[in-house]
Amino acid sequence: MILLLERMRAALDAHDLDTFVQFFRDDYVGERPRHPGSPMSSREDVRHNWAEVISDVPDLRVDIPAAVEDGNTIWSEWRAYGTARSGAMLELRGVIIFGLQDGLVAWSRMYLEPVEQEGVPLSDLVGVGPRPPG
Repeated sequence: MILLLERMRAALDAHDLDTFVQFFRDDYVGERPRHPGSPMSSREDVRHNWAEVISDVPDLRVDIPAAVEDGNTIWSEWRAYGTARSGAMLELRGVIIFGLQDGLVAWSRMYLEPVEQEGVPLSDLVGVGPRPPG
Protein backbone atom coordinates (compact mmCIF):
# COMPACT_ATOMS: atom_id res chain seq x y z
CA MET A 1 0.00 0.00 0.00
CA ILE A 2 1.19 3.50 -0.78
CA LEU A 3 2.10 5.12 2.54
CA LEU A 4 0.13 8.35 1.96
CA LEU A 5 -3.03 6.39 1.14
CA GLU A 6 -2.60 4.12 4.15
CA ARG A 7 -2.32 7.18 6.39
CA MET A 8 -5.39 8.76 4.77
CA ARG A 9 -7.36 5.53 5.20
CA ALA A 10 -6.31 5.16 8.82
CA ALA A 11 -7.31 8.77 9.60
CA LEU A 12 -10.76 8.24 8.07
CA ASP A 13 -11.21 4.93 9.90
CA ALA A 14 -10.33 6.74 13.14
CA HIS A 15 -12.69 9.59 12.15
CA ASP A 16 -9.73 11.94 12.66
CA LEU A 17 -10.52 14.76 10.23
CA ASP A 18 -7.73 17.02 11.51
CA THR A 19 -5.16 14.42 10.49
CA PHE A 20 -6.95 13.56 7.25
CA VAL A 21 -7.14 17.17 6.05
CA GLN A 22 -3.42 17.68 6.76
CA PHE A 23 -2.69 15.45 3.73
CA PHE A 24 -4.15 18.14 1.44
CA ARG A 25 -2.39 21.33 0.38
CA ASP A 26 -3.95 24.65 1.39
CA ASP A 27 -4.57 25.39 -2.31
CA TYR A 28 -6.01 21.93 -3.04
CA VAL A 29 -8.55 21.71 -5.88
CA GLY A 30 -10.85 18.70 -6.28
CA GLU A 31 -13.20 17.86 -9.10
CA ARG A 32 -15.92 15.29 -9.74
CA PRO A 33 -15.92 14.80 -13.53
CA ARG A 34 -19.11 12.68 -13.43
CA HIS A 35 -20.87 15.78 -12.08
CA PRO A 36 -19.64 18.59 -14.35
CA GLY A 37 -21.98 21.16 -12.76
CA SER A 38 -20.41 20.69 -9.34
CA PRO A 39 -18.07 23.42 -8.15
CA MET A 40 -14.43 22.62 -7.53
CA SER A 41 -13.74 21.44 -3.98
CA SER A 42 -11.33 23.11 -1.58
CA ARG A 43 -9.48 21.71 1.41
CA GLU A 44 -12.26 23.00 3.68
CA ASP A 45 -14.84 21.28 1.47
CA VAL A 46 -12.96 18.00 2.01
CA ARG A 47 -13.28 18.47 5.78
CA HIS A 48 -16.95 19.46 5.57
CA ASN A 49 -17.96 16.64 3.21
CA TRP A 50 -16.24 13.88 5.20
CA ALA A 51 -17.56 15.36 8.47
CA GLU A 52 -21.10 15.00 7.11
CA VAL A 53 -20.49 11.40 6.06
CA ILE A 54 -18.94 10.47 9.42
CA SER A 55 -21.77 12.21 11.29
CA ASP A 56 -24.38 10.22 9.36
CA VAL A 57 -22.38 6.96 9.29
CA PRO A 58 -20.77 6.65 12.73
CA ASP A 59 -19.26 3.23 11.97
CA LEU A 60 -17.74 4.37 8.65
CA ARG A 61 -14.84 2.26 7.41
CA VAL A 62 -12.64 2.72 4.37
CA ASP A 63 -10.77 0.19 2.24
CA ILE A 64 -8.36 0.93 -0.58
CA PRO A 65 -8.14 -2.41 -2.41
CA ALA A 66 -5.78 -1.22 -5.14
CA ALA A 67 -3.53 1.71 -5.92
CA VAL A 68 -0.66 2.57 -8.20
CA GLU A 69 1.71 5.52 -8.09
CA ASP A 70 3.24 7.01 -11.23
CA GLY A 71 5.48 9.97 -10.50
CA ASN A 72 3.31 12.60 -8.80
CA THR A 73 0.01 10.85 -9.57
CA ILE A 74 -1.76 8.15 -7.57
CA TRP A 75 -4.63 6.14 -9.05
CA SER A 76 -6.61 4.44 -6.28
CA GLU A 77 -9.72 2.32 -5.84
CA TRP A 78 -11.79 3.20 -2.76
CA ARG A 79 -14.60 1.59 -0.79
CA ALA A 80 -16.31 3.48 2.04
CA TYR A 81 -19.06 1.67 3.92
CA GLY A 82 -21.09 1.55 7.11
CA THR A 83 -24.57 1.89 8.56
CA ALA A 84 -26.29 5.26 8.46
CA ARG A 85 -28.13 6.53 11.53
CA SER A 86 -31.34 5.76 9.64
CA GLY A 87 -30.35 2.08 9.61
CA ALA A 88 -29.67 2.06 5.87
CA MET A 89 -26.42 0.59 4.57
CA LEU A 90 -24.10 3.03 2.85
CA GLU A 91 -21.47 1.83 0.43
CA LEU A 92 -19.49 4.01 -1.94
CA ARG A 93 -17.03 2.59 -4.44
CA GLY A 94 -14.93 4.11 -7.14
CA VAL A 95 -11.66 5.61 -8.17
CA ILE A 96 -9.87 8.69 -6.88
CA ILE A 97 -6.91 10.08 -8.79
CA PHE A 98 -4.59 12.24 -6.70
CA GLY A 99 -2.00 14.71 -7.92
CA LEU A 100 0.83 15.28 -5.45
CA GLN A 101 3.04 18.26 -4.84
CA ASP A 102 5.62 18.37 -2.04
CA GLY A 103 4.21 15.10 -0.65
CA LEU A 104 0.67 16.48 -0.24
CA VAL A 105 -2.48 16.19 -2.33
CA ALA A 106 -2.63 19.21 -4.67
CA TRP A 107 -5.61 18.06 -6.75
CA SER A 108 -7.94 15.12 -7.19
CA ARG A 109 -10.54 13.71 -9.51
CA MET A 110 -13.14 11.69 -7.62
CA TYR A 111 -15.33 9.02 -9.21
CA LEU A 112 -17.02 7.63 -6.06
CA GLU A 113 -20.66 6.62 -6.37
CA PRO A 114 -23.18 4.73 -4.21
CA VAL A 115 -23.26 0.98 -4.77
CA GLU A 116 -26.56 -0.35 -6.07
CA GLN A 117 -28.31 -2.19 -3.27
CA GLU A 118 -29.77 -5.63 -3.98
CA GLY A 119 -33.24 -5.37 -5.44
CA VAL A 120 -32.94 -1.72 -6.39
CA PRO A 121 -32.51 -1.31 -10.15
CA LEU A 122 -29.95 1.18 -11.39
CA SER A 123 -32.71 3.16 -13.12
CA ASP A 124 -34.30 3.91 -9.72
CA LEU A 125 -30.98 5.05 -8.28
CA VAL A 126 -30.26 7.44 -11.13
CA GLY A 127 -33.85 8.47 -11.81
CA VAL A 128 -33.95 7.22 -15.38
CA GLY A 129 -36.69 4.82 -16.39
CA PRO A 130 -36.18 1.93 -18.81
CA ARG A 131 -36.55 2.67 -22.51
CA PRO A 132 -39.77 1.49 -24.14
CA PRO A 133 -39.36 -1.31 -26.68
CA GLY A 134 -38.99 -0.45 -30.35
